[in-house]
Order: sequence, then structure tokens, then C-alpha cells
Amino acid sequence: MADVKITVKPNGPYRVEGVVKLVDAEGREWDLTGKPAFSLCRCGASTTKPFCDGTHSKLGFQAAESAVRKEEAAKGQAPPPNPVTKM
Repeated sequence: MADVKITVKPNGPYRVEGVVKLVDAEGREWDLTGKPAFSLCRCGASTTKPFCDGTHSKLGFQAAESAVRKEEAAKGQAPPPNPVTKM
């Protein structure tokens, strides 16, 4: 499988880049033909789930805390702030 990159957008979706297989709970595969990248909804309000439709920005969605790396947690350190980037 080719390299896959998943980027957590601040207070936004998960941006997926690369060749992946996306399967629903019933085992049906989504057709991602021609989509080298797509965004997955993280706020739960998208009308095009599992894909992001931008609704998070209208709702003022605030994501949960950033993940803390094991090494940082052991030292009692917070993770560095995520840079804000546009989708």
C-alpha cells in the first residue's frame, strides 16, 4: 500500500491523503476513485458523512484535547500547540 497521511485539522476534519480503502460498518466499500485526498467529519454534523461538508465551522465545533505522546505524559508535559492551517 502507498504511503498514507492523516492530518488532524484544528477544530476541523481529519484530512486523509493517499490510497486507502474506506469501509462502512456493514462492510461496504466507499468508491474513492479519483480522490487522492478527502476529509472525514469529526464534528458529527456533516450531511455527507463520513465526509466533511464544512458544517463544523458554522457550529463553532471545538475538538477534544490534543493527544499527548507517551513520553510527554511521563514527563508531565503538554504537547506543543498545533499550527493553524487552512483546509
